[in-house]
Amino acid sequence: MATLLVGAFLVGYAAPYLSPARFWWTDLFAVGLPVLGVGVAALALGLCTWGGVRRRWGRVAVGGGLLVLLLVRFGPRLGAWGPAPAAEGLRVMTFNVPPSRSDGPPLLALVRREAPDVLALQEARVRTGRRPGADARRLSGALQGLLAPATGYRLPSGLPVATVVQQPVFGQGRLDSMSVHPLPPDGETSARSQYTRTQFVWRGRTAVLYNVHLHSVGKVRPWTLLTEAWTSVDRWRTFLRTYRNGSLRRAQQARLLRRRIEREAAPVLLVGDFNSTPHQWAYRHVAQGLQSAVRRRLRGWGGTYPAGRPLVQIDHVLASPAWQITAARIPADGAAAVSDHRPVVARLRWKRD
Repeated sequence: MATLLVGAFLVGYAAPYLSPARFWWTDLFAVGLPVLGVGVAALALGLCTWGGVRRRWGRVAVGGGLLVLLLVRFGPRLGAWGPAPAAEGLRVMTFNVPPSRSDGPPLLALVRREAPDVLALQEARVRTGRRPGADARRLSGALQGLLAPATGYRLPSGLPVATVVQQPVFGQGRLDSMSVHPLPPDGETSARSQYTRTQFVWRGRTAVLYNVHLHSVGKVRPWTLLTEAWTSVDRWRTFLRTYRNGSLRRAQQARLLRRRIEREAAPVLLVGDFNSTPHQWAYRHVAQGLQSAVRRRLRGWGGTYPAGRPLVQIDHVLASPAWQITAARIPADGAAAVSDHRPVVARLRWKRD
């Protein structure tokens, strides 16, 4: 049993570094890496203690090696418990609000309570006007109250013409422009497979925000199979085929986003629903050179999905080195009434103001 536990942990641990073309299946182990890590930590401490008492130094070495791996992967999260800078600056919130789940009043109440300066939504349908500079003409129901004058939120000044936007960005202050870009393989025809690039100025410096929604893992989830159809070979085969396709698509999208971000001259914020945990390949690839708000400043569990009992963190706020992350939180109150995700809220300021 201990060998299986350590084996599963090592496979999940290696997942971010293995090419998804051949090792897509390691993502399944990476999803459960935090839980596997708890079991491995207990095992490692037991090996060190028992080996030390019995003078079995080989077991001590194995236990110590596992503890080092745990410290390397999860140790940086401990920094969030240290003294934090004053929670001031730009407040950014990302939230996946599918139209089938969201409702106007609960969303508006949650946004008013969190009061982000910049609000990035995923799966929130906005149709822009037919003329340059025209206001949005059609919004999904949850967004109707968001653009009311009393809320203070506005869409960017420069919007693409006659376009369906499913990853819109709203701001309390001025947002200069928003453009829509396709993600492979079907972003040219599907608004769901597109990301937005929003340019804005904060405290005299130009910044760029990428709002993304990477490819989903599919409708069949492993935890539903375990509880409902764990003996069905056909269901497991369908799930694995869908999961493989999803992993390959997310990898393709992550590569494109990485190339685009590397070409940016201005500081970048990358936010959204990645459908990828911090221990999977797509996240690691797209997050290179960026800071995670949750990893830096969140004290406690970082799960964002599902909203009722979050098991995994797939929603993220990442920032380039020009930003200093001063605070991060994952609000729970009211989130389940709006979405099957929880939002992520971060505060940032320039490192050199």
